Amino acid sequence: MRSPRRAAGVCERMNDSLRDGLRVWWDGAADGPTNMAIDELLAGEAVRTGGVLVRIYAWDAPAVSLGAFQSITEARSHEGLVGLPIVRRPSGGGAIVHGSDLTFAVAVPREHRLATLPQRLYDTVHGALVAVLREWGVPAMLSEPAGTEAEDALPLSEKPGTGPLLCFDRRATGDVVIGDSEANPPRDFKVMGSAQRRLPGAVLQHGSLLLASNQAVPASARHRGLAELCREMGIAPPEPMGLVRDWLRRVGGGVGGGVVEEAGGAFVSAKDAAVVEAARRFREEAWTARR
Repeated sequence: MRSPRRAAGVCERMNDSLRDGLRVWWDGAADGPTNMAIDELLAGEAVRTGGVLVRIYAWDAPAVSLGAFQSITEARSHEGLVGLPIVRRPSGGGAIVHGSDLTFAVAVPREHRLATLPQRLYDTVHGALVAVLREWGVPAMLSEPAGTEAEDALPLSEKPGTGPLLCFDRRATGDVVIGDSEANPPRDFKVMGSAQRRLPGAVLQHGSLLLASNQAVPASARHRGLAELCREMGIAPPEPMGLVRDWLRRVGGGVGGGVVEEAGGAFVSAKDAAVVEAARRFREEAWTARR
């Protein structure tokens, strides 16, 4: 029989393994309200375990996720978004047209060092992608928009009512951009952006890596993605799954440990009663049209 002291030591090591590094779930596709509901449950799990959790997921059809502070009237009147389902995120930032991107949520307990300053988590997640893209030969960098001051309390994605409607038309400190130094004048193109919501027990960060241009939507809502930009610069586009796994390993190193990819599929079933209940709020017009 295992002694109480030995059992306690095993439990402590198990708890440490949950707190150190990165736990990752690869989820399937769901609609907007379901995805937002699951992300909030992910934040609750981060509080429970004390660990940094990541959920990678997709959308069951082209859709728009609107930032918490954005105008629903502006979104519904945008010619490129007509007819697309819209869900309002709890996080800030600009509207994202999903369908050709890799969408992710990162949940960090409020007492974790990455949660103490908003920019620290952004830079850890985005800086890891910049490093990996450079290893793949892609000239990536973190954005530093003109006029940004070090004393700014919050990134653009945290500030209500600022910037263009669409996320990939915006620039915020720490966005991942690809630079075209051969252009005259030199230009850069955004391929990853994130936005946060600081919940009572955790920080929830939503992010999008634009893998390719979304051909399912009108040109006015479409942006060149990583694949198109690489080809335009004569660079072989990174293989998406290899790129994402390299990125996650880098993020895990930034967190202070390795990466644990959770077996068994989704973080939680879309049919789970807690998900269905949480998704109800995100389906209500009162939530979607609150601004």
